[in-house]
Amino acid sequence: MPVFNSGAWLRQAVESVRTQSFAPFELIIVNDGSTDQTGQIVEDAARSDARIRAVHQEHRGIGAALNCGIALARAPIIARMDADDVAAPDRLRIQMAFLDAHSGVAAVGSWAHVIDDQGRSIGDRRPATEPSQLRDILPKQNPFVHTSMMMRADVLRGLGGYRPVLDGAEDYDLWLRMSERAELANVPEFLLSYRASRTPPGAAAARKQLLAARLARFSAKARRESRPDVVDTLAVPLDLLALRGRDGLTATAELFALLGRPATDKFSFRDFRVFGQLELDHAERRAAQFWLRDLLASPQSIAVRVTAAFWLLRLHPPRGLSLIGSSLIGLRFRAR
Repeated sequence: MPVFNSGAWLRQAVESVRTQSFAPFELIIVNDGSTDQTGQIVEDAARSDARIRAVHQEHRGIGAALNCGIALARAPIIARMDADDVAAPDRLRIQMAFLDAHSGVAAVGSWAHVIDDQGRSIGDRRPATEPSQLRDILPKQNPFVHTSMMMRADVLRGLGGYRPVLDGAEDYDLWLRMSERAELANVPEFLLSYRASRTPPGAAAARKQLLAARLARFSAKARRESRPDVVDTLAVPLDLLALRGRDGLTATAELFALLGRPATDKFSFRDFRVFGQLELDHAERRAAQFWLRDLLASPQSIAVRVTAAFWLLRLHPPRGLSLIGSSLIGLRFRAR
């Protein structure tokens, strides 16, 4: 359990693990440089239950915290848990039984209830369950609830654990790599309550996650084609400049550099050629369209606005029409 400034819900998360019907476990809590009361809560938990180990480190991010916990784990099976989620009482027992019965499966997740700050259910996540289905889905998107996963330690360590440079999609990258060695599955039961973030990630965080996911897919494709895995050569934190000039990644660097520019910058219609150089997935198209909408509503030349409107419609016509309408309304109000 990696934790960072998680004081609000950490006690509830820990208690949901302590009261599991499967009792012979070790809970390793890695405090990743928290500045709130998290450190004290972690220490109190460790004192109250001999099965809990408290680890403290400087703030290095979730990938590094996860790898720290993996290195310290002594059991042959490692389960994930986040500090603001709640495990169902039989979660560990059910997933352990599944792995015992399916020796070819290296990792298993589950369905999850989505809860709000008050613990009220606001939705469900029901990913596919069968290994064959998941194998088809993985190259396109992440079909797992990260905090619900249970994994075989030998496979996890054999892959080198998580790759922190892909912060935001470190789990997706791991499932892609793991699927090349063994099967993955989900138990069709709600074994976790996953707490939705109180506030959606900002634009910069969302772009970072999209970029990491694209690199994870690019990396997996390179391995399938017996080409070098470029992610292994990237340093933390990920720098867009490091992608330029790399085989097949220059356009990716240009796309995310473009989406990171404020709408008030000066643009040329030539800046948008990158949209035609890459095949964007659904989430990338959506992010690009909202950026184009802001650009359309900003003081730009006619050529830039026309180009922005063109790509708004080209990327996803129905949403493009709606966003063009909202940007025009915004312009009208500002004109007044």
